[in-house]
Amino acid sequence: SPNGKHGLVVAMQDQGYSKWHEAHDLLSNASNHDADGKEFSDWRIPTKRELNLMYEQRATVGNFESDYYWSSLKFSFSFVWVQNLFNGNQNSDVSLTSYCNVRAVRAF
Repeated sequence: SPNGKHGLVVAMQDQGYSKWHEAHDLLSNASNHDADGKEFSDWRIPTKRELNLMYEQRATVGNFESDYYWSSLKFSFSFVWVQNLFNGNQNSDVSLTSYCNVRAVRAF
């Protein structure tokens, strides 16, 4: 922002449950965001580090519907890093064809 402040905003609700390649479509659909979130079009899948920050702040962020959430980081050709937001575990053995929840983030 003009005053030099910056940070990360986490959506206050999940955007859905999908395969990794379909997660971006969920983020770009305004009906998958709350009233405040619909105003923005720069939502994205969080990085592995950002998912861990969400886990650390889970009491504040809240409203997690499931345990595993997609990160934007692929581990290999067929696998993606995910994080369990109930217990904090990060795993790299989840296939691109699996289903996980999606929670969007955006920078400001």
